Order: sequence, then C-alpha cells, then structure tokens
Amino acid sequence: MVENEFSIGQFLTAVSIAEDEEFLGNELCLGKVQLIFQDSAVTLIPMADTDEIEIRQESVPTTSVIDTPSWCQSFIGQKLMTVWVCENNQGYRDQVIFAFEYLRPSIAFVAEGSVMKVFCCEQIIRTQEIENHLQHSDRL
Repeated sequence: MVENEFSIGQFLTAVSIAEDEEFLGNELCLGKVQLIFQDSAVTLIPMADTDEIEIRQESVPTTSVIDTPSWCQSFIGQKLMTVWVCENNQGYRDQVIFAFEYLRPSIAFVAEGSVMKVFCCEQIIRTQEIENHLQHSDRL
C-alpha cells in the first residue's frame, strides 16, 4: 500500500489528460492523467512493460488554463476523501480508485493493454424491476 502521498482532504480543481493515439476504437485510452488539487497534483501514467500504473505526487502545474474533460467535470470542487491503490493476484498495481465527497468509489483508472481506461462509479438505485426480482427471489 502506498503511504499517504495523495491530496486527501483537498479539493479537485482540474483534470488534465493525454489520450493514447495508438488505439483507434471507441474506448477512451489514456497515456496520462493528472488530477490537480489546491496544493499538489497526482499524476497517473501506465507502464507498458508491466501494465501497472505509476503514481507521482507533483507540484501544481503552472499552466493557467486546463481543459477538464466532460466525464470528470462533476468532481471539480469536490474534496478527495480517500484513494485505493489495488494490486492484482500477481502483485501488480493495475488500478487506482479515487473517492470524492464520500468514502465510496467515484472514479477508477485501470491499466490495460499499455494504456489506462476510465470507469465512473455510481451506486445502483432500486427500481421497480429490481424490487420485483427481490420479491420473487425471496420465495425460492
């Protein structure tokens, strides 16, 4: 587990990404992502040789205008609550999960095929279909 190198308790101010140009499909594949906070930045870079994610704690970039992608706009201004650095069964760090505002996953970055893929996490809300399924499964 990584020591607290992250900006826990700080507010996210911007996100900068670099897309990987080699993959032409419809999946978003990143070569770099930088989460920028008030006092520091956390940079994630996929490591091609092991399909792991390198994590760097850096100073805030001096770039004045950062074009935060639409898929993470909802996290801007939110407080970073915790970070999980996940290891797979072979001991490789291939997933990093950030929790904003609450102590539950908000966004995950997964190393796959020498790039990072992004997953936004959302809680499943009960619907009538789920309620019906639960009622019928109770009878079994």
